[in-house]
Amino acid sequence: MRLRVPGRLDAPDDGPADPFEVDEFEWEDPRTEPAPEGIAPVAPRPSRRRRLPRPRVAWRRVAILVIALALAGGAAAVVVARMSRVTARVAPLTTREQAQLDAAAPGISSQGRGASLPLPLRARRAAAALPLPRAVAQLFVMGVSESAPADPARLRAREWGGVALAAGSVTDPGAASALAGELAPPARGRAVRPLLVADQPGGPASTFPDLPPQAQPLAGDSGRAPAVRAAARAAARELKAMGVRMTLAPVADVGVAAGPLQDRVFSDDFRVVSRLAAAAVEGWRAGGVVPAVGHFPGQGSASEDPDVANATVGQTIGALRARDVRPFAAVARRAPVIVMSNAVYAGWDGVTPATALPDAFALLRRDLRYRGAIMTADLAATAPVLGTGVGDAAVQALEAGADILYVGGRPAQQEDAYRAILRAVRTKRISRARLQLSVQRVMALKQSAGLLPTPPRRPAARRPKVGGAARPAR
Repeated sequence: MRLRVPGRLDAPDDGPADPFEVDEFEWEDPRTEPAPEGIAPVAPRPSRRRRLPRPRVAWRRVAILVIALALAGGAAAVVVARMSRVTARVAPLTTREQAQLDAAAPGISSQGRGASLPLPLRARRAAAALPLPRAVAQLFVMGVSESAPADPARLRAREWGGVALAAGSVTDPGAASALAGELAPPARGRAVRPLLVADQPGGPASTFPDLPPQAQPLAGDSGRAPAVRAAARAAARELKAMGVRMTLAPVADVGVAAGPLQDRVFSDDFRVVSRLAAAAVEGWRAGGVVPAVGHFPGQGSASEDPDVANATVGQTIGALRARDVRPFAAVARRAPVIVMSNAVYAGWDGVTPATALPDAFALLRRDLRYRGAIMTADLAATAPVLGTGVGDAAVQALEAGADILYVGGRPAQQEDAYRAILRAVRTKRISRARLQLSVQRVMALKQSAGLLPTPPRRPAARRPKVGGAARPAR
């Protein structure tokens, strides 16, 4: 092997010192050793470069991963785009919509237009399945009386939420049973059956004066809650046997000496009224009939009977809370329905009946934390006090927070009230979400009374035959 290097720096002085002069050297290959004598030298093996193994790349896996990431990114982009479009379509609630929703259920406006109450799923599904005209009709309880007798064909055609029997509207329990049968939809139909309602607090003013319970003043004189509970339960059984599922009882008003309701209240002592009203509610519910407790926030000290004349309650709100509201606080967690008063209250504006007054509903919903259904007083008597028609009175009551609209007037007034609510929803004066909350409460009442249609059963899934025999699905 030869190596060429620059000239040495210690070259002799006899020649020119050229640092770039090249000398040549030779030396033996260290890999070869001189062979001993008599043995041929062995040629060295040629050197071979060791090749490192190349890393194997899973190209198919990489390609699949890249494609999957691309598809996931595209799908995410589509979802985001669709959500953006949905968000753009769903506008925030207006101030009016928020006020209406919170009047029906404080704080529920935070759920937006899809607001729903914590009620049984079956009731909520039944409410959502109703088309708008039928949903509006479910809010109404239409009264029948001697002057406006029941017309089963007319009442059945509109599919009202309920039909209320006033005193003298039916002659005996047999007539009530016949009417209940005529109001029922066909067995195979999907219509929701109406609540048949009786005004049965006890005494001569009841729909059925000869049936229990006894008049409330007599029960108040005894002051025995177990007796009141037992009488209400017995009355409920008799009413249920004739098809009645709801009663306008008990009366939870606190009376005053020589007041207009002295013949219908338990007592002038709010403690007695609270105890006996709670017992009556328990008895009615135990017998299978929905009690509707009246008349919030208390009309025992009204100047007149609010159902027949303009009546004023002159107490302050503080005085009402300390006395008249106490019985309603006692039943707030037990009563499925509370009925509003038609009286006007000096403690508020002194001109608007409580049945259409937002402040009165707020007292019941927010302060007493009542979560059941709220029913208006007779809107045919509310309208003259408001100086308007029955239709506008119905709209005002629903906006204020009512769920059930009671109209005991003539058929023409009832139809006007229905059309006014339908028009208010279609013109968005009342939102669909607000309507749904009240319909859900009505459906929950009907479910508890056994009036909702039975949902159809889904056919059982059949597995393919194995070995010539069908195996039933587990």
